Amino acid sequence: MSQVRPYLQLIRVPNLFTAMADIMAGAWVAAGLAGSSPFSSQLIALIVSSTCLYAMGVVLNDYFDRHLDKMERPERPIPSGRISPAAALGLGIALGTAGVVAAAVVGMTSLALAVLTVACILLYDRYAKHHPVYGPITMGICRGLNLLLGMSLVPEQLLAYWWLSVFGVLYISAVTLMARGEVGPGSYPIRVRFVAAVIALCSIGVLLISTSAYQAVTLLAVVIFLIWTFSGVGPALKESTAPNIRGAVGKCIVALPLLDAAIAAPFGGWLAFASVVIFLVCSFSLAKLFAVT
Repeated sequence: MSQVRPYLQLIRVPNLFTAMADIMAGAWVAAGLAGSSPFSSQLIALIVSSTCLYAMGVVLNDYFDRHLDKMERPERPIPSGRISPAAALGLGIALGTAGVVAAAVVGMTSLALAVLTVACILLYDRYAKHHPVYGPITMGICRGLNLLLGMSLVPEQLLAYWWLSVFGVLYISAVTLMARGEVGPGSYPIRVRFVAAVIALCSIGVLLISTSAYQAVTLLAVVIFLIWTFSGVGPALKESTAPNIRGAVGKCIVALPLLDAAIAAPFGGWLAFASVVIFLVCSFSLAKLFAVT
């Protein structure tokens, strides 16, 4: 276990379940509109693809940041010497390849979205990450593409409902912007207020798309999402210290399945809500053992 743990830390195991939640939510949107069930071997392939692509992203993120992490995050697997840079690079390439291949099994639309996601991940990890504007936006686009990857289960629905991915783009862009205050003196209160505003905006937007048949479950999903996120954002709003912002970032990352559940609920009701929220349970449980940032 001592040899495996550094790799589990490197791929941010708790966060992997947030990527799976994106796929499940997107699949519910597509299948619900088509009047079918999302559960299939193709859904499993998309979940595998998304998980591999997300893991690739965080592995290569730490690979490219290894010199900076020696000063700011020396406890991470690469700067601590528990995983060599060469091993991390090889793992990242292998994960990206596996993610693309798994998407190709589903179809050409899924393959195209997976390749585009890989391109955006590499753009973020290698170039955009440290830019104050392009970095958060690129990260948000990666998560928006992940929801679309789930919707590619029924490709015909993408053209009509691609805009649902905007919720994830806005939310993750805002959280990424806030995360820039994790280390050093850049913990500006405006970042936390912006995240709070985006959380409220996404909540209102999801409620507006809810249907009469599933209003109750959609409202429940939104309320839980608000309670969860503001349990982290609230202290940071009062005092924007680095520890409070780190706590808020962690809470918001783990809360992504709740936003996904709220997006899925209008299309699949209670079953959609439950099948997405289960990933939150997994993520939250593992977040006690492994860091999410």
